[in-house]
Amino acid sequence: MAKAAATRYLSPANAGALEAREVAARYIAALGEGGGPELAGALAAFRLTRKVAQNLGAFCCQADSRGWPEALATWGLTDLPEASPALAQSLGTALGAAGGGLEQAVAHTALVEFWLNLPAPGAGPTPKAATVVRRFLAAAFHLRLALDLGESMEAAAAGFSPLRQAIKDIAERVGLAVEAAQPEAAAPLLPQHWLGLPGWTWVTQLLADLLAQLSDQAEVKNL
Repeated sequence: MAKAAATRYLSPANAGALEAREVAARYIAALGEGGGPELAGALAAFRLTRKVAQNLGAFCCQADSRGWPEALATWGLTDLPEASPALAQSLGTALGAAGGGLEQAVAHTALVEFWLNLPAPGAGPTPKAATVVRRFLAAAFHLRLALDLGESMEAAAAGFSPLRQAIKDIAERVGLAVEAAQPEAAAPLLPQHWLGLPGWTWVTQLLADLLAQLSDQAEVKNL
């Protein structure tokens, strides 16, 4: 049903009949099929992503308290210029996004995007770990949706511009949802907390709330 929703969303014959939020909701439902009650199945599809998010939170805490060079050294990244694309690629591997599967590729791409969009070291404040993790999880969800449903959307779209706008609209919807997500637990404050149970709990609650926001806001129509 997710691919059918993506096709209908982009089809010129059904312009305006389906909203970005409904495509996201259908996708979450598809991820959760056969995976247990409520959002458990969809959460399971992002298990590695959540672990990478923990590592990213710890890394950002280290950068905030000790500076980028020491934080990079902690993760074994000492021989590459801080602003280099090669370091951005290596960061994904260091934080646990290595491998050839879809989830690994999505997490790795989201990490590269995070690094390349940072201000140059010393040119701006270090982003807070919780903020970075929020943005990472939103990017990872959006990228995975785009990869899974992109072929269906591309086939239905009248051209590149409508396809690009549709993907942008979904990204904006995901961004609004992650900003509205409010985990019950407070965000970890120390690297060791990010890497332990508090980090796992907070990341899982945040992702669950993100998925709930995207699902609950959608008035999904029968397709």
